[in-house]
Amino acid sequence: MVDTWQPNSSNNDISEQKLADFSALIKSQEEAVQCLKELGDEDIKLIEALVNTPKSLWIKAVANLTNEQIINLCIFFTVGEMEFSNWVFGSKNPTIYFIKHLKSKNSAPEKDFIRWLKKQTDNRYIPYGAAL
Repeated sequence: MVDTWQPNSSNNDISEQKLADFSALIKSQEEAVQCLKELGDEDIKLIEALVNTPKSLWIKAVANLTNEQIINLCIFFTVGEMEFSNWVFGSKNPTIYFIKHLKSKNSAPEKDFIRWLKKQTDNRYIPYGAAL
């Protein structure tokens, strides 16, 4: 009999309150890099541990957040991926999931915001994910 590795689901739990706290760190687009410098080592490592978290868990975690909070999280994760070398999300960056979530609620971000996001990153998947 071959044992299969089962991921520990508690490691993938995403706290809605923690995401709300991260959202509150972002004061403006222009100050995003500076705002991220307020993150403690524990929070930086927490995000590193969430790199491969499935879309469904991210969406569940933001279900009760406001659109503004979700937009701030898009800034947080897009800029954060560029600032912290261990935040390598690629096609699994939560920003992609959050933008699709907002679009599904007919609350898609403004095109100017999308252009700004693209300028902040070299992640080719942001903002809409893989082509297929």
